[in-house]
Amino acid sequence: MKDLLIVNTRIDRRALLRGVAAVAAVSSVPWRQSFALDALSSGGHPVALSEAALADLQKSIQGQVILPSSAQYDSARRVWNPRIDGRPALIAMCSSVADVQATVQFARSHDLLTAVRCGGHSYAGFSMPNGGLVIDLSSINGVEVDPTKQRAWVDGGARLGNLDRATAPHGLATTAGVVSHTGVGGLATVCGQGRLARKHGYTIDNIRALELVTAEGRLVRANSTENPDLFWAVRGGSGNFGIVTKFEFELYELDPSVTSFSYVYGLDQAKAMMDLYFELSEHVPNEMSLSAGLNTSDKGETTASISGTYLGTPEAAEKLLAPLAPLGTPARKRLDAIDYVKLQSIADGTSLFSPRAVYYRSGYFNHVDSRLTTVFVDYVTKSARPGTSIRFSQQGGVAGKVPTHATAFADRDALHQCAVDVEWTGPNDEAQQRKYADDSWAVLAPMSDGSFYLNFATDLSDAEVRRTFRGNYPRLVDVKTKYDPKNFFHLNPNIKPRSA
Repeated sequence: MKDLLIVNTRIDRRALLRGVAAVAAVSSVPWRQSFALDALSSGGHPVALSEAALADLQKSIQGQVILPSSAQYDSARRVWNPRIDGRPALIAMCSSVADVQATVQFARSHDLLTAVRCGGHSYAGFSMPNGGLVIDLSSINGVEVDPTKQRAWVDGGARLGNLDRATAPHGLATTAGVVSHTGVGGLATVCGQGRLARKHGYTIDNIRALELVTAEGRLVRANSTENPDLFWAVRGGSGNFGIVTKFEFELYELDPSVTSFSYVYGLDQAKAMMDLYFELSEHVPNEMSLSAGLNTSDKGETTASISGTYLGTPEAAEKLLAPLAPLGTPARKRLDAIDYVKLQSIADGTSLFSPRAVYYRSGYFNHVDSRLTTVFVDYVTKSARPGTSIRFSQQGGVAGKVPTHATAFADRDALHQCAVDVEWTGPNDEAQQRKYADDSWAVLAPMSDGSFYLNFATDLSDAEVRRTFRGNYPRLVDVKTKYDPKNFFHLNPNIKPRSA
């Protein structure tokens, strides 16, 4: 196919004046007569960006180039997880696809360490590297919906809330995550788990086409017939192949009223509750998704809970949950009808930023080891720390019936995902909380299938990345070598090209 070309034949006088003013601002930096900005190369070596180079970048894009000296710098580099405190050399606030292309070309010409930011939820901090250039897509966030075709066209910098709020008025939805200010791009290139996955597949299963800026700055379209190798790889291969600037999603009819439920029990019921969770997971219909685990509050109280969503009425959900009756009356119970869009944002918190630092360890389980419940509950009973949670979430359904080789994402046989979540606020708490997460996962990992949900993963080794992609890995290397032979896009769970 031919690459898509972006040609701007009109001159926007206001944009031109803004660009001139921004260049003047860069040119008037008062630090020293011959200004140079310290940055890092893609290989981690020092790079000095001259005043003229920065002025050229600003002239080439309509969005603003933010430097450490800019008043907006600290707000622009802030991400959801306060554990991540990256200080990039510069941030390009792209306002169009043409801006993204120009910034990629600038980064390549200066060999800059380059990251992409959609929603800023990267647990590993990939989107905000020290000394790098950040391509910020947050202003490229439009969503168009065709209710007749049941399709949505979503820009790469949109957030899940943009998608849900645009589709819901038409009685439509597609699988998305559970925090509305998560970036669509980061979610939809890894997997995209959510409340609709068991009914309609993962987010990646509902991408019908996409547009992507390559490492050369070219804009290409990919679908099942155009660049099908790229289309296959992006759906699960993370950001290894380029910057997705537009997705086309299939939508499904959805009653806006769904059921949300939570049953909380004392620690003495934990083993029985977890056994029932694993048993229930084998039998509930695809309209229901379950999770269960142990949570320890900031005050040190540990409780067991089972919760989830049902695409139906509370009365029907309660009948499906009747096998929980032997546990007795829960300490707390919630079983309510709720608007789907409201439910999708219920875990958002009060702002775009978490007040608590967060660290995760997680992995998949494609079978339930007979020892799992006992080992899990006994470990938490003896070792739990305040501000920690270990939960299993149900997988399978429609998402589990997609063939392993249909997309780059390989964990189609997973029955459950387990996530160890630790949080803290004190500056001296990080080491102990992270140790608890690492130790907890070390106890559970031998019973897992050895692979990871990449959006929750940090510091994966090359071997762990290969193991996660299973038999799909060699094909991913082929695609990576074709589209990014110099590994320009490597701030991700990296798939190395052969030439690298």
